[in-house]
Amino acid sequence: MGVFLGTAFGFPTVLFTPLLIVVLGYWIFVVVGAADTEMLDSVNADGDAAGLSAVLSKAGLGRVPVTVALTMLICVAWFVSMMGSILTTLIEITSTPLLYALGAVVLLIALVAAWAVTSGVVMGFQRFLPKRRGDSKHELVGRTCVIRIGEAREDFGQAEITTAGGAAISIPVRTTSGEVLPLGSTALIFDHSPGDDVFLVTAFDAALDPGQS
Repeated sequence: MGVFLGTAFGFPTVLFTPLLIVVLGYWIFVVVGAADTEMLDSVNADGDAAGLSAVLSKAGLGRVPVTVALTMLICVAWFVSMMGSILTTLIEITSTPLLYALGAVVLLIALVAAWAVTSGVVMGFQRFLPKRRGDSKHELVGRTCVIRIGEAREDFGQAEITTAGGAAISIPVRTTSGEVLPLGSTALIFDHSPGDDVFLVTAFDAALDPGQS
């Protein structure tokens, strides 16, 4: 147990051990229903990946939720780092700088192995995974949004909408026929103007919502 703890909290594995603890805690919350697997996924108003989703997509890991990709990366990196660190302890080295140099090599190997394994797993299961995408501008039509940053008028307006992935994004909105929507009010997106790249909105009446009983 002493060797395990010493390696887990020694360089370079100590860089991954806290992350592994967070990952384990997160999945416990997921199992009990207190967290969502897509809580870190985010898209912009065009429906394209943003934030961590964009970073992982560029790394070839965008076909799975961000939390799943990060979990695989952290677990593989921690395991490889642990094994590498244990192997380095078998080498009789007394020089501290050399030990840190070997640790840096193990760290690099762990990071590369984590990406390679995770990428391979994602690509292997790619055919079985449904295509993941955000909300396109056309798909936002018919949804409701909340007016932010002052009033929404014919010449100005900004609103917040929650995408299917649970991410809150800001979109430009405009009203028609002189309608003015106050800050914090709920509006219905009824069209998208491609010329100005804005969404046309009107006041939303919850009583007219067929989904309300």
